[in-house]
Amino acid sequence: MKAQRLGLGEKSKPNKLERQLSIALIIVIVILAMLVPLFSSRSADSFLRDRGKHYQIGELSDEDVYATENFTYIDEIRTQALIAEKQRAILPLFSFSLRSTILSVQRVESFIALIRSPLPEQIQVFQDKETLQDDGNVIQRILSLGALDQQFFLQALEETSDEILKKGLFSQAVVSAIRGQGYEEYLLQNTVSMEKNHNKEAHLFSEVLTKENLANGLEAWMEGYRSVNATFQPYLLSDALSWLLQENIVYEEVETLNQRQHAAESVQEIVVLVERGEKIISKDTVINAQQLALLERMSNETFHYTLLELIGRAVFILLSTSISVYVFIQFLYSEKRLYLYLNLMLASIAVSLLAMYAVSHLLQTQSILFLDSFLPTLFAPLFTAHITSKKRLGLVAAFLLSSYASLMPQASAMTFFFSLTAAGICLYFFRYTFKRLEDLFNWFYACVICSFAALSLNLLIGLSLHSVLPLIGGMILNITISLVLVEALVPLCERMFNIPTSYRLSELAFSDSPVLDRLGTVAQGTYNHSRYVSDLAYQAAKAIGANAMLARVGGIYHDIGKSDHPEYFIENQGTENKHDDIKPSLSAAIIKSHVKLGLEKGRDAGLPQEVLDIIAQHHGNDIIQFFYNEAKEQALLAGVEVKADDYSYTGNPPTFPESAIVMLADCVEAASRTIKKPNHSKYQKLVHAIIMGKFERDQLKDSQLSITDLDHIEDAFVQTLIGRDHHRIEYPEEQEPKTRGE
Repeated sequence: MKAQRLGLGEKSKPNKLERQLSIALIIVIVILAMLVPLFSSRSADSFLRDRGKHYQIGELSDEDVYATENFTYIDEIRTQALIAEKQRAILPLFSFSLRSTILSVQRVESFIALIRSPLPEQIQVFQDKETLQDDGNVIQRILSLGALDQQFFLQALEETSDEILKKGLFSQAVVSAIRGQGYEEYLLQNTVSMEKNHNKEAHLFSEVLTKENLANGLEAWMEGYRSVNATFQPYLLSDALSWLLQENIVYEEVETLNQRQHAAESVQEIVVLVERGEKIISKDTVINAQQLALLERMSNETFHYTLLELIGRAVFILLSTSISVYVFIQFLYSEKRLYLYLNLMLASIAVSLLAMYAVSHLLQTQSILFLDSFLPTLFAPLFTAHITSKKRLGLVAAFLLSSYASLMPQASAMTFFFSLTAAGICLYFFRYTFKRLEDLFNWFYACVICSFAALSLNLLIGLSLHSVLPLIGGMILNITISLVLVEALVPLCERMFNIPTSYRLSELAFSDSPVLDRLGTVAQGTYNHSRYVSDLAYQAAKAIGANAMLARVGGIYHDIGKSDHPEYFIENQGTENKHDDIKPSLSAAIIKSHVKLGLEKGRDAGLPQEVLDIIAQHHGNDIIQFFYNEAKEQALLAGVEVKADDYSYTGNPPTFPESAIVMLADCVEAASRTIKKPNHSKYQKLVHAIIMGKFERDQLKDSQLSITDLDHIEDAFVQTLIGRDHHRIEYPEEQEPKTRGE
């Protein structure tokens, strides 16, 4: 009931609505994070198809076209050329025919035997048996030779046939056909004895023997016979050999083709990597078929996600979203505005995802390379950090948005790290400042360092030189636009939801306020007391890492309810004390009323809820000890009972650190005025006693302050009090110069 009277317990319904809104926003973000990369891919595909239809072979390109993402393709032309090269390296394969060799040897031996006993009937039998037609009249020409010449010729025939059969006799038709295919060499896989030929050296077709070139091919051989016998007839020998011998070298076409097929199959396809940012078509150049084929291949590679890849993306999005939301909630677990802050963060993420799609589509339709620096990943972290006044929550938003950005089709291996690094740099530099010039310097530092980080990270993935200026330009433009949006939207949101941002708290602390002006006019003592309390609270909050500006503002406004009855509070009294003339119960009621009045004035002034909570909680439910003791003394004399609740404040003990700090600072500042000849030891003893008193009376149990925090607060109070009450050096009084005669 007490909490409801002070306006502290009316948050359940809004919190329920805000939780439902948070769930809805999370679902929307998950869907957007899944669809935006996919639709960006399809927009890229449409862009490429439009370009493919627009261009024709032989036309001049009116723009530069870059690869919008990394993709690979098989270079069929180079692959086929390599296959042809490998196949051509397999030379035609020939081998000796044992059957043809034996047949030729037997035919020569039979012919020699026939010539030595040339009976007409035997000659006819020989021709019929060997199926030979003596069109060249070889037999008659040999028989017409003299006995010695005939004997010499037959010996030469036998020797030469052996030599030809050992070397190999080729078919002129086969040789001409193979040479027509461009081959000038061949391999012979065995010898005339059918032994495997271990010599894998290639032989020239120009040196082979065929029936058509025996006269020329054996010219040197024939010359040897002519040197011995001047009447030797070489042409008769070549005619006889052509008539008697059978080609004994055969072309192993099947085996040759098999080896060439194996060579072709051993060739790996040539895969070409086109990196993001690589120029495909240059402006004012003639479009060729290969460039159009590249556009088509890039279009085909744009949207290729298997079912498993889509499931993996969905799992990744759900995991990163769940982790980020969980960490965000843990940071603000006890914060009343938890779901408001969460919803604003999620809304900024959703806007950034839509901006990703818009930027991706815009740059692709303009044929501009989509670099990592163009990704709109800076606004959401900066907006979240400024709204919540916590940079760590800005990093949570940066992590979530960087995870989503890494799924974009244009993303590189460094996109996640680049986005997170750039957001961290901006969060470090862009903080609350008192001077506009500081904002300009912070913008400059952020642009320089982010540009350096962008270059460093993108060089790791092979950034091309022509992309350096667009990368830096995109980074500067991204930072500038993000900062402008944050500066425009943060004041709008803080006014709409009355959020105590650093800017809002600074306005409340250092700007003129009608409430404070009236307090300073009608209750100068309370006003001065509030200023001292705000200084104590500010230093103590800084010492423990709490929101120092919130503590400062809470200290300034915590006693604004005293402006209605200032004369009843000791800091505004002179020699006369209004409480001397009234009962302790009435005095306690008047003292307690300043909390409720302060809440009413704070609401009228539009103070943030956190400041209102400090006003409501700065006395907790502690007892007004002075009037309670006075009432007990009077009740003892009258023989009645006094209830402690009637002399206790009706608020709740502080529920967050800044509120507890203001409570302690209020007590410490008031009590420090009672110390005579203050020094460090007295202050330390006083502060320690006040803190322990509040601790023992359970006024700090819900404050989220640890014992270590209380030690730091105690030290900060003591140092601030000493600085406030330091003594100046006493200077000797200047003596008046003596006049003459004195």
